[in-house]
Amino acid sequence: MICGWLALLIALTFASPQRTIAVIGPQTRAIAAVVQANGRILMSYDYITIARSEEAGFVGRLYAAGAWLVLDADQAGGCTGLPPKRTGVRS
Repeated sequence: MICGWLALLIALTFASPQRTIAVIGPQTRAIAAVVQANGRILMSYDYITIARSEEAGFVGRLYAAGAWLVLDADQAGGCTGLPPKRTGVRS
């Protein structure tokens, strides 16, 4: 079940127009991959780096640069590094 969920997340990452990405792996490797892929680092922890790029093909460039696992940050749990979207009006 976990393998199926992970495969679905990886497939959605390639298909998603969203460009905020969670790079899973050692921090130094992930940062190097983001820089080489022309991305912008939003935040970075020991094994999760959140990055963004407006250019098409960002996910493929991350893998080509040596990233271990790349997931759409919204699909992976909503950790985009961006402020939450507000929908509706509060009274």
